Amino acid sequence: MADKDNNMYRSSDDKFFAGVCAGMAHKLGFSKWGLRFAFIIGALFYGVTILIYIICWMVFKPRPTFNR
Repeated sequence: MADKDNNMYRSSDDKFFAGVCAGMAHKLGFSKWGLRFAFIIGALFYGVTILIYIICWMVFKPRPTFNR
């Protein structure tokens, strides 16, 4: 079931580093480890991915992830 709000958020309880990938994966319906892997590969080949992650970390509000 989709969330009623349209805001992106950081996961507070299902995070590996800052919760950005877990929150995005939960909101978009992706695998959190798949999205984390994509960010890592992007960071290795394109440094802009690190900047995007940091910006998302600062902009997204923390919110707990609820189990599906």
